[in-house]
Amino acid sequence: MSQKGSAIARKTAARLAAVQVLYQMRLNNQNAKSALSEYASHRAGKDMDGDTLVTPDADLLDDIVNGVETRWADVDGIVSSALSDGGRETVEPLLDCILRAGVYEMIAHGSVDTGIIINDYLNVTVGFYEGTEKKLINAVLDKVGKTVR
Repeated sequence: MSQKGSAIARKTAARLAAVQVLYQMRLNNQNAKSALSEYASHRAGKDMDGDTLVTPDADLLDDIVNGVETRWADVDGIVSSALSDGGRETVEPLLDCILRAGVYEMIAHGSVDTGIIINDYLNVTVGFYEGTEKKLINAVLDKVGKTVR
């Protein structure tokens, strides 16, 4: 697969792809290995609606998806606590996947600036939602960033 896009764009694309793969895992009750394989076979590096998509950073994509699966209990506890502190028990599945990916990166990628992680997941959120969901993602990830870092 050719490497389309800058290193920064490829990392951003990996975060979007990770959310999509996590969502697929949830909907289809798949494990990380199966969902990543399916993603690589059917969506990675494909054109969509005539647009050439940036190639996701494969290492980051694999790390996020496998990391969320491997550290599920840690991530779940942090997400649940942050939502509860904000007066919520749950969020819809796609928002949950965005939060889990962001929280995983906060706890596992200490060398990546918190602002970069938050900004990329806010951009992912805006790609799917037009309402107040961006504020929720920002509030939760900001709180988690201050707590775990």
